[in-house]
Amino acid sequence: MSPAEKKRLTATQTIRAPRRPAEKPIAGTPLRQPIIVRMTESSMTGIRSFETSRYVVGYLLRGRKHIYYADQPHEVVAGDIFFLARGTHYVEDIPDARRSFEQILFFYTPDQIGHIIAALSIDHDIDTGVRHSCDKCMVFDHVVAPGWKSLKYLVTATTQQLRDGFFLGNPAAETLTLALLIQQIISRPECCLRTRVLNSTDPEKELIERQINEFVFMGISLAEFAERNNRSLSSFKKKFKDYFNETPHKWVHRKRLMHARLMLLQTTKPVNQIASECFFNNSSHFSKSFRQEFGLNPTEYRHQYNNSSEV
Repeated sequence: MSPAEKKRLTATQTIRAPRRPAEKPIAGTPLRQPIIVRMTESSMTGIRSFETSRYVVGYLLRGRKHIYYADQPHEVVAGDIFFLARGTHYVEDIPDARRSFEQILFFYTPDQIGHIIAALSIDHDIDTGVRHSCDKCMVFDHVVAPGWKSLKYLVTATTQQLRDGFFLGNPAAETLTLALLIQQIISRPECCLRTRVLNSTDPEKELIERQINEFVFMGISLAEFAERNNRSLSSFKKKFKDYFNETPHKWVHRKRLMHARLMLLQTTKPVNQIASECFFNNSSHFSKSFRQEFGLNPTEYRHQYNNSSEV
């Protein structure tokens, strides 16, 4: 097995491996998803897909993190706080030379964040208005910002509590810690991070965001998908563009190409199979679209990656 094949195999296994022990549900009760999670990585794993059905606010404790859009990585460094929208992200977690990669993640739903923000607004008279907007808020699925002193104190205490098992079976403590984090974020001056967190309480945007993420890997037309969700095609397109500043067709097309790129790098599947699994009509259409996005056709792109990984 070549070094490149070993690297792809390791990366694929990492994607599938569980990152924390599964919670054991009590008989007759639904499995509760943790709100706060600490993740570590001792070796470089390559680019992987990170899928989340909830919003995420993370803090990078050690190492570096790359969030990819096509071939363009956006870097997160130790001490940064970041926001990830719902859906699929393409990330690379890179440990330091001598120490493992480590991050702490806070997961939340629109309902959870809505209750927290309402309480902060009423009980503590915190301003929850949104006046900031820029291209980063509209275009990207993530936000990165440098951490601040009081945030670092909160993260340090939370990390120690995770190590001590303080949050196990204690959802109230998790919710309180999440509320302290949200309070710190929305008490900051106007910025992309504050805006994205506050906007994640918008129920209509959240619904459209969830719907379009489901559509990415469904083999049906956008018109049929809109109909299944009790929307007309024109109203769905209009609302989507209002929220995400581009058409749903372009958004889905780009997401499918990004996933195809990951499959080229981390699997040995034939190009025509990847094209089919990512819902392109044929290999020719896939190759043309891929070249427009990445500058090379799929075969050339895979060959270039293999050669660079063996150097």
